[in-house]
Amino acid sequence: MNTVLRTTCLVACFWLGCLPALGKQKTNDPYQGANTKRPKHSKALFTTIKRHPSKAEQKAAFEDYRIPPQQRQNYVAEYRVPISLDGSNAYANIEVLTKNQARMKHKVERDLEKKLRRGEISTDEAQLRILNWTNEPLAKR
Repeated sequence: MNTVLRTTCLVACFWLGCLPALGKQKTNDPYQGANTKRPKHSKALFTTIKRHPSKAEQKAAFEDYRIPPQQRQNYVAEYRVPISLDGSNAYANIEVLTKNQARMKHKVERDLEKKLRRGEISTDEAQLRILNWTNEPLAKR
């Protein structure tokens, strides 16, 4: 009887000791277990995914838009729906704008990012508005 009791106790202690470890799931959280604070910004607005098209993608976009090499310094290839507004980094999301148009679109983008961060608009609304950025009041100034 003494051996059975000892064995039962050993098994119970083993399983009780393992239970907390079994309940833990691995996450890809870089802050887990670290003594650093999490960033205060929303993950939806910031990403480690490339934020701008690569040089090869830019060159291909200029060729698709039929912009001659000698005039390309006047244009910018960027994402139609920016990564900061939960856009894709796919080639189909790249557009070519004049530098002046790009400056105006960036103003609208920053304004929409602020509104999204404050919860004044949804991600869907922000994406729709950046697709129609020329209709935004900031773009008309």
